[in-house]
Amino acid sequence: MVPMSQVERHMNLRAPSNFQPRGTLAWCRPLAVLLLTAMALSASACARRLDLTPGELGRIKEKDSELKTLRVVPNKKLISIYRESSVNQSYDVSKRKITERGAYRPLERIIGKNTPGKVVASTELNGMPVLWISFDNQCEDTACAYGFAQTELDRYTLIKVPDREKYDPPVSHRRNKFKRNILRYTKQRSLAEANEVFAVVRKSGKVLTIDLQIRKDIYRPTRSDVERAGGAD
Repeated sequence: MVPMSQVERHMNLRAPSNFQPRGTLAWCRPLAVLLLTAMALSASACARRLDLTPGELGRIKEKDSELKTLRVVPNKKLISIYRESSVNQSYDVSKRKITERGAYRPLERIIGKNTPGKVVASTELNGMPVLWISFDNQCEDTACAYGFAQTELDRYTLIKVPDREKYDPPVSHRRNKFKRNILRYTKQRSLAEANEVFAVVRKSGKVLTIDLQIRKDIYRPTRSDVERAGGAD
């Protein structure tokens, strides 16, 4: 029979407070280094979305005068609804009732905020530059492109949505198809501005537009040169 004292000693056995499973530290430290390296690389390689400004466009033209490699994106989703100019309808009159039938097939074109566009032409309107942007590989001229004019706020803002054959002029929305987000022509801050732009005006007076943006990767590491004074004799 086992003495009760031995049983109690066996039940009270505990691992030391500083006990560490063998090999844990061996893989924890390299894993931490890998994670930190991955985070640093992802942070340095992450491109930010910035408004396209005349100054930035000038720097781009120094490298690419025809803007063939430049890709831009809208700052918000653009939804344009094209309604058919004419609809096939049937109209029948009988003794009991009048029957009218017709099928409406509006076209909804969406330009997402991550949809890249290219510059197909550059013109002027009332003395301000206009960039014509194509969001489709099949579009290569201004007839099917979207017009973005330089404004007094140093941005390129939507002023023209292309028409479509067999459709009425489009009704465009910013972000979603709520009635409050219908885009209309207006001045942004002053009646003296050169051009009207498409915008949504809130009751507070805030003007919301659709502007061109670029993706820019900025990496400027700081490495200080250290100079220690030798001291005077």
